Amino acid sequence: MVKDYQIDADFHLKKIRHVYQKIYEFAIPFLQTRQNEIHTYIVYQYALRLLEDEPGIPEIVIPAAILHDVGWSCIPEEEQHTAFGPVVKNKKLQRRHEVEGAAIAMEILNSVDYDPQFSQKIAEIIDGHDTTNKARSIDDAITKDADKLCRFSGIGFRIDYQRFNKEPLPYIRFLFEKIDEWFLTNTGREIAIYEGCMREKEVSQKRL
Repeated sequence: MVKDYQIDADFHLKKIRHVYQKIYEFAIPFLQTRQNEIHTYIVYQYALRLLEDEPGIPEIVIPAAILHDVGWSCIPEEEQHTAFGPVVKNKKLQRRHEVEGAAIAMEILNSVDYDPQFSQKIAEIIDGHDTTNKARSIDDAITKDADKLCRFSGIGFRIDYQRFNKEPLPYIRFLFEKIDEWFLTNTGREIAIYEGCMREKEVSQKRL
Protein backbone atom coordinates (compact mmCIF):
# COMPACT_ATOMS: atom_id res chain seq x y z
CA MET A 1 0.00 0.00 0.00
CA VAL A 2 1.34 3.42 -0.98
CA LYS A 3 1.79 5.87 1.85
CA ASP A 4 -0.34 8.97 1.36
CA TYR A 5 2.13 11.79 1.87
CA GLN A 6 0.45 14.82 3.32
CA ILE A 7 0.64 17.96 1.21
CA ASP A 8 0.75 21.50 2.52
CA ALA A 9 -0.18 23.42 -0.63
CA ASP A 10 0.18 26.81 1.06
CA PHE A 11 3.68 25.91 2.26
CA HIS A 12 4.73 24.83 -1.23
CA LEU A 13 3.15 27.90 -2.82
CA LYS A 14 5.09 30.23 -0.53
CA LYS A 15 8.33 28.45 -1.47
CA ILE A 16 7.78 29.00 -5.20
CA ARG A 17 9.58 32.00 -6.63
CA HIS A 18 7.20 34.95 -6.67
CA VAL A 19 7.12 35.34 -10.45
CA TYR A 20 5.84 31.74 -10.81
CA GLN A 21 3.50 31.58 -7.82
CA LYS A 22 0.35 32.34 -9.79
CA ILE A 23 1.16 29.60 -12.28
CA TYR A 24 1.69 27.12 -9.45
CA GLU A 25 -1.50 28.24 -7.70
CA PHE A 26 -3.55 27.71 -10.88
CA ALA A 27 -1.92 24.31 -11.40
CA ILE A 28 -2.79 22.95 -7.94
CA PRO A 29 -6.38 21.85 -8.79
CA PHE A 30 -4.98 19.74 -11.65
CA LEU A 31 -2.40 18.04 -9.41
CA GLN A 32 -4.76 16.29 -7.00
CA THR A 33 -4.13 12.83 -8.39
CA ARG A 34 -1.23 10.34 -8.51
CA GLN A 35 0.45 12.34 -5.69
CA ASN A 36 1.34 14.85 -8.39
CA GLU A 37 1.46 17.89 -6.15
CA ILE A 38 4.41 16.58 -4.17
CA HIS A 39 5.97 15.25 -7.40
CA THR A 40 5.64 18.67 -9.02
CA TYR A 41 7.23 20.49 -6.11
CA ILE A 42 10.19 18.10 -6.18
CA VAL A 43 10.56 18.52 -9.95
CA TYR A 44 10.45 22.30 -9.49
CA GLN A 45 13.31 22.11 -6.98
CA TYR A 46 15.42 19.94 -9.28
CA ALA A 47 14.74 22.30 -12.20
CA LEU A 48 16.15 25.18 -10.17
CA ARG A 49 19.21 23.10 -9.30
CA LEU A 50 19.82 22.07 -12.91
CA LEU A 51 19.53 25.67 -14.08
CA GLU A 52 22.48 26.56 -11.88
CA ASP A 53 24.79 24.58 -14.17
CA GLU A 54 22.90 24.12 -17.42
CA PRO A 55 22.21 27.00 -19.87
CA GLY A 56 18.43 26.80 -19.90
CA ILE A 57 15.93 29.64 -19.89
CA PRO A 58 14.22 29.80 -16.47
CA GLU A 59 11.13 31.48 -17.92
CA ILE A 60 10.58 28.33 -19.98
CA VAL A 61 11.93 25.58 -17.74
CA ILE A 62 10.26 26.55 -14.46
CA PRO A 63 6.68 26.81 -15.79
CA ALA A 64 7.24 23.60 -17.78
CA ALA A 65 8.34 21.85 -14.58
CA ILE A 66 5.31 23.17 -12.70
CA LEU A 67 2.79 22.30 -15.42
CA HIS A 68 4.24 19.16 -17.01
CA ASP A 69 1.83 16.70 -15.35
CA VAL A 70 -1.43 18.67 -15.15
CA GLY A 71 -2.80 16.42 -17.90
CA TRP A 72 -3.06 13.43 -15.54
CA SER A 73 -6.16 15.14 -14.15
CA CYS A 74 -7.92 14.08 -17.37
CA ILE A 75 -7.05 10.39 -16.98
CA PRO A 76 -9.33 8.19 -14.81
CA GLU A 77 -7.45 7.26 -11.64
CA GLU A 78 -8.24 3.57 -12.04
CA GLU A 79 -6.43 3.61 -15.41
CA GLN A 80 -3.45 5.80 -14.59
CA HIS A 81 -1.26 2.95 -13.35
CA THR A 82 -1.28 1.45 -16.85
CA ALA A 83 0.25 4.57 -18.39
CA PHE A 84 3.40 5.13 -16.32
CA GLY A 85 5.99 3.24 -14.33
CA PRO A 86 8.68 0.65 -15.12
CA VAL A 87 6.41 -0.90 -17.75
CA VAL A 88 3.99 1.33 -19.67
CA LYS A 89 1.10 -0.83 -20.86
CA ASN A 90 -1.17 1.91 -22.20
CA LYS A 91 0.88 4.28 -24.32
CA LYS A 92 -2.25 5.98 -25.65
CA LEU A 93 -3.13 7.18 -22.16
CA GLN A 94 0.45 8.24 -21.55
CA ARG A 95 0.29 10.28 -24.73
CA ARG A 96 -3.11 11.68 -23.81
CA HIS A 97 -1.82 13.15 -20.55
CA GLU A 98 0.79 15.07 -22.56
CA VAL A 99 -1.71 16.44 -25.08
CA GLU A 100 -4.26 17.37 -22.41
CA GLY A 101 -1.47 18.80 -20.26
CA ALA A 102 -0.22 21.08 -23.03
CA ALA A 103 -3.75 22.43 -23.55
CA ILE A 104 -4.31 23.01 -19.82
CA ALA A 105 -0.90 24.65 -19.53
CA MET A 106 -1.74 27.10 -22.31
CA GLU A 107 -4.99 28.00 -20.57
CA ILE A 108 -3.17 28.65 -17.30
CA LEU A 109 -0.39 30.64 -18.95
CA ASN A 110 -2.88 32.73 -20.91
CA SER A 111 -4.85 33.41 -17.72
CA VAL A 112 -1.76 34.92 -16.06
CA ASP A 113 -0.80 36.87 -19.21
CA TYR A 114 2.45 34.98 -19.64
CA ASP A 115 4.71 35.86 -22.56
CA PRO A 116 3.15 34.05 -25.58
CA GLN A 117 6.55 33.15 -27.03
CA PHE A 118 7.53 31.42 -23.80
CA SER A 119 4.08 29.84 -23.45
CA GLN A 120 4.31 28.11 -26.82
CA LYS A 121 7.72 26.63 -25.99
CA ILE A 122 6.46 25.47 -22.58
CA ALA A 123 3.49 23.72 -24.20
CA GLU A 124 5.81 22.06 -26.72
CA ILE A 125 7.95 20.65 -23.90
CA ILE A 126 4.91 19.31 -22.03
CA ASP A 127 3.60 17.77 -25.26
CA GLY A 128 6.14 14.97 -25.42
CA HIS A 129 7.95 15.11 -22.09
CA ASP A 130 7.41 11.37 -21.50
CA THR A 131 7.03 9.96 -25.01
CA THR A 132 10.12 11.57 -26.57
CA ASN A 133 13.51 10.42 -25.33
CA LYS A 134 15.90 12.83 -27.03
CA ALA A 135 16.40 16.46 -26.09
CA ARG A 136 14.50 18.73 -28.43
CA SER A 137 16.14 21.75 -26.80
CA ILE A 138 18.23 22.41 -23.70
CA ASP A 139 15.05 23.55 -21.93
CA ASP A 140 13.36 20.29 -22.86
CA ALA A 141 16.39 18.34 -21.60
CA ILE A 142 16.41 20.14 -18.26
CA THR A 143 12.68 19.61 -17.77
CA LYS A 144 12.94 15.91 -18.62
CA ASP A 145 15.91 15.49 -16.27
CA ALA A 146 14.15 17.29 -13.42
CA ASP A 147 11.13 15.01 -13.91
CA LYS A 148 13.25 11.85 -13.86
CA LEU A 149 15.27 13.02 -10.86
CA CYS A 150 12.14 12.90 -8.71
CA ARG A 151 12.38 9.10 -8.93
CA PHE A 152 15.77 9.28 -7.22
CA SER A 153 14.70 11.69 -4.47
CA GLY A 154 13.94 10.42 -0.97
CA ILE A 155 10.18 10.86 -1.13
CA GLY A 156 9.88 10.11 -4.86
CA PHE A 157 11.75 6.82 -4.45
CA ARG A 158 9.58 5.77 -1.52
CA ILE A 159 6.37 6.58 -3.38
CA ASP A 160 7.42 4.70 -6.48
CA TYR A 161 8.73 1.45 -5.06
CA GLN A 162 5.59 1.18 -2.93
CA ARG A 163 3.08 1.93 -5.68
CA PHE A 164 4.86 -0.34 -8.14
CA ASN A 165 5.02 -3.06 -5.46
CA LYS A 166 8.81 -3.35 -5.72
CA GLU A 167 11.45 -4.17 -3.13
CA PRO A 168 13.66 -1.11 -2.42
CA LEU A 169 17.06 -2.61 -3.28
CA PRO A 170 16.12 -4.14 -6.66
CA TYR A 171 14.25 -0.95 -7.52
CA ILE A 172 17.20 1.36 -6.83
CA ARG A 173 19.36 -0.96 -8.95
CA PHE A 174 16.79 -0.67 -11.74
CA LEU A 175 17.05 3.13 -11.50
CA PHE A 176 20.84 2.99 -11.70
CA GLU A 177 20.57 0.92 -14.88
CA LYS A 178 18.37 3.62 -16.44
CA ILE A 179 20.64 6.61 -15.77
CA ASP A 180 22.46 6.60 -19.11
CA GLU A 181 19.21 6.08 -21.01
CA TRP A 182 17.16 8.69 -19.18
CA PHE A 183 19.40 11.65 -18.46
CA LEU A 184 20.19 14.22 -21.10
CA THR A 185 22.44 16.66 -19.24
CA ASN A 186 25.70 16.08 -17.45
CA THR A 187 24.33 17.76 -14.34
CA GLY A 188 21.21 15.59 -14.33
CA ARG A 189 23.32 12.47 -14.63
CA GLU A 190 25.63 13.53 -11.80
CA ILE A 191 22.72 14.34 -9.48
CA ALA A 192 21.02 11.02 -10.31
CA ILE A 193 24.17 9.09 -9.40
CA TYR A 194 24.55 11.01 -6.15
CA GLU A 195 20.89 10.63 -5.16
CA GLY A 196 20.91 6.97 -6.16
CA CYS A 197 23.90 6.32 -3.92
CA MET A 198 22.08 8.06 -1.07
CA ARG A 199 19.00 5.87 -1.54
CA GLU A 200 21.15 2.73 -1.78
CA LYS A 201 22.87 3.67 1.47
CA GLU A 202 19.51 4.26 3.16
CA VAL A 203 18.25 0.88 1.95
CA SER A 204 21.36 -0.92 3.17
CA GLN A 205 21.03 0.78 6.57
CA LYS A 206 17.31 -0.02 6.61
CA ARG A 207 16.33 3.62 6.88
CA LEU A 208 13.65 3.35 4.21
